[in-house]
Order: sequence, then C-alpha cells, then structure tokens
Amino acid sequence: MVMPAEKTKLVAVGLSHHTAPVEVREKLAMDESMVIDTLTRLRQDGVVDEAMLISTCNRVELYAVPREPNRLQDYLPRGRKLSPYLYWHRGESAVRHLFRVASSLDSLVLGEPQILGQVKDAVRVAERAESLGKVLRPLTQRTMSVAKKVRTETDIGKNRVGIGNAGVDLALQVFGGLRGRRALLVGVGDMGRQVARALLGEGLAELLICNRTLERASELAETTGGTAVPWERLNEYLSRVDIVITATGAQKPFIDKATVAAALRRRRWETLFLVDLSVPRNIDPAVDDLEEAYLFNIDDLVAVVGQGQDARVAAAKVASELVESEAVRFMHSLSKMGMRSQIAELTLNAEQIRVAELQRSSKMMMGLSTEQRDAIDAMTRAIVKKLLHPQIREIGASNLVESSSSSDPRKN
Repeated sequence: MVMPAEKTKLVAVGLSHHTAPVEVREKLAMDESMVIDTLTRLRQDGVVDEAMLISTCNRVELYAVPREPNRLQDYLPRGRKLSPYLYWHRGESAVRHLFRVASSLDSLVLGEPQILGQVKDAVRVAERAESLGKVLRPLTQRTMSVAKKVRTETDIGKNRVGIGNAGVDLALQVFGGLRGRRALLVGVGDMGRQVARALLGEGLAELLICNRTLERASELAETTGGTAVPWERLNEYLSRVDIVITATGAQKPFIDKATVAAALRRRRWETLFLVDLSVPRNIDPAVDDLEEAYLFNIDDLVAVVGQGQDARVAAAKVASELVESEAVRFMHSLSKMGMRSQIAELTLNAEQIRVAELQRSSKMMMGLSTEQRDAIDAMTRAIVKKLLHPQIREIGASNLVESSSSSDPRKN
C-alpha cells in the first residue's frame, strides 16, 4: 500500500504481529544506534520535520510529521519489498493507534506491561536524535498519560500477562510442571526479567542466568535466587538444563543446530525445550529439525497467548452476563419494594379513612352491642378491601410492565 502524496500533519507506517510473521519482522528489527541513524537521515534528507520510531519484537512503526509521506517506507529496512505487510495511519487514526499501542490494546498479549516501557524508550531515543517537535512531543506526553490512565482505571493489566509468561506457561504445559527441572535464561532485559519472575515459584531445581555482561546476569541472579553463568560457557550449560529461554537483542542467532545437537548427545538425547522470545531470532530455526529438541519462537506462542486471551475474554463475557443478571434481579427486587410501598401507603390511607368514618359515627352506634360493633368493623374492612383490590392489582401490573421493559435492552 502506498501513502497518498498529499501532505498530512501526522503519519504512522509500520508492521506488527498482526500483519507479518516473525521471519519478516526480524528483517526490520533495529537497535538503538540504527534507530537514531534512521531518524537523523529522515530529517537530513528533508523527508520529515519530526519522527519517532518504535522497534520491538512484535512491531516496527515510524511516526512522523512528513514533508514527503511516500518516501517514509524507504527508510525502513527493506521497506519497499515489505510493502505488502505495511499498514498506514494518518491524522486522528495515527494518534488513536499510538494510544492503543502504548496502552497494550494492540499487543500480542492484551494487557502486557512491556510495551509502555518500549514506547518510553522510543521517545527517549527520538529526544536523543532531536527529532521530536511541536506535534510529536505533546503527542508522546499525552500518550504516556493515556496509557497510565488505562492501566490505573481498568483491569487490563490485573492478571499475569506477557510473552515471557506465555513462554513459561508453554513449558509448564509440555512438562506438566517444572518442579525438579533446570532452566537456562539467556538475556536480562525487560523480557528476560519477566521470564525470571514467571519462573519463580514453579519449583525449579535451578535457574541459570546468562548474559553477555556477567555483572548484569549476577544482579538478576541475586534477586531471583538463580545462578549467573559466563557468556563464553553458554554452549557448555545447554546440556545441563531441560529448558532454554532466550530474550536478547542480538541481531543474529547465537545458538545453532550443531551446538544443540552436541548438547543433546551429552544429555543422552533427553528432551530439550527451547523458547526463542527474540526478534531477530537468537536460535537457528533449523534446531527444530533435531529429534528431542522442541523449539518455539515468539509466533508459536500465539496459541498459548490465545488460550489465555480467550480465557480473559470468556471471563469478561461471563462477568458481563453475571452483572447483567444481577442488575435485572436487583431491578426486580427494587420494583417489588416500590410496589409493596405503594400498596402499604394505599392500604394505610384507606384504613385511616375507614377508622375516621367509624369514629364520626360512634354516637349513632352507642346503643349497639359489642357483637354488632364488631360486625360493622368487619363489614367496613371487607368493603375497603374490595375497593382496594383493583387498584392493588393495577399497581402490580404496572410494576411488572415497567420491570420487564427495563430488563429488555431493545426497549432502552
């Protein structure tokens, strides 16, 4: 899709898990230096007045105030070749999309918390590149405010969600529990930390943590009760664990088929479960060809995430139905309370009138016996009851109609 040539104040172009598989997304993935270079070239070439670029494992999106909208995609890696996967938003649609992204409403896992931090990082990098101006700067500030409001005023982030959690959940499904198992986590960024938190309490015999910088691995290991291992010994430790989860910013795979095959031989071909949460991928896809090696990438987690998401949607539907039924029940009880009140008031007024009339006639009944007085009292009660009956029935019918009408959404 090509953007119309006319100028617009704000344009967003990109792709995400909605439009492109992981093997396509990883071709666009950019580290911080690449993002700064792209933003700088966009301005120097006169293509934009302002720009910000979000690059995560699930999306690459360029937000810009362009001079030449049709040239924007040329500044994305392989932009023209990836045109079929790209989507465009302009004006209000671009604003709405950014709000949805930052609020995790467009995420692979609805409600996952990492995306807000990733958007904040994108803003920070754009500030470094001096590419924010009078449109994008206030827009990004408002985006943070909207995202915070969504998280504090709704339950979207209430339950355990996130791609990292989904990877651990998949391991739980495969092994039927992690008690006694050993896991190796490679990467200590936001995703890696989420994985570590998700692994806690699952009964692991040992959690090994590996990172290019041993100091950072040691810091996370200290907070999780794990064990830090040096990067140069990564291949050695592959044979000592049952689960390997990678979540790094490496630009190419660092675990290949031959390495995993060697680890499996040392394990006597005992099952090795690998989850690659990175884009670009950290583990060569060919690893999945090995018997007893089960490799899952971020797109493979869609089914796991879908189950959780379906459960949340189903829970929301059940909750809505429960709330609706309780609301109808409450309205019915409220209607009955009102009806009883109306009948009680009508009956009391009628009784007061009856008693008052008997008292006014007391002189005329002075010569009557007690039995005769009781007979007159009973007769007047019966007359009042018969006179009130149609009105009481009308009150009941009126409340029933009103209650039925209020419980039927087609009539509201």
